[in-house]
Amino acid sequence: MRQAFLLFLLALCCSVHAQIPAGRSKTVTMFSDFQPAIIKLKDGKQSVHKQTNIFLKNSTLVYKKAPTGEIMEASMPVVAGITVGERNFINVKNRLAEVVATEGNATLVRIRVIDVETMKGEYLNNSIMTNSSMLDDLNAGRLIGESMSTTRIDGAEDEEPYPLMDTYYYVVGDKATIAQERSIKSALKKEQRKEYEVIISTGFSWTRAEDLAKLLKLFNQ
Repeated sequence: MRQAFLLFLLALCCSVHAQIPAGRSKTVTMFSDFQPAIIKLKDGKQSVHKQTNIFLKNSTLVYKKAPTGEIMEASMPVVAGITVGERNFINVKNRLAEVVATEGNATLVRIRVIDVETMKGEYLNNSIMTNSSMLDDLNAGRLIGESMSTTRIDGAEDEEPYPLMDTYYYVVGDKATIAQERSIKSALKKEQRKEYEVIISTGFSWTRAEDLAKLLKLFNQ
């Protein structure tokens, strides 16, 4: 199974594709513990919440409701973004996307989610999950607290059960362009394509954030 999984990841990495394997996680949230965050709303208001996290099902904002501690999922259409420590996230397609690099008015962002399809494959091939309801929870969007309680598969205790997947976007204003060759070519002006070809011809990789950041200059026009 491990060999097949590695071959699967290799195939993804070698293809020019927007979805990039991003390691694994022990939890279904981005942060192992709930964190203080500045929450910014689209109406311009902002507030500080002491107990927030990002649910990796769809990269949505979740928070603990006081005083019960019940885990709630925020209404993403009203959320503009959040700041957790020095990390900034903005709303892209109603998902929280982490800001990776900025140049002028153009921003490269990353959306990280659990790769449910890989989880399904691992479960069907090896039946390694001790609680298969996690797959149902992620797909059906059941009670968030219940989903978050499932954090292990059968195996070593230090094994990280949840495969992660990254998708990158270039954001200018309200427009988001997925970071893949076909989408970028169609988004660029004819006079920009020569510079684009020069950038991607010198050891460029669609799976490395630092390489994707080199294309920011083409969107900052």
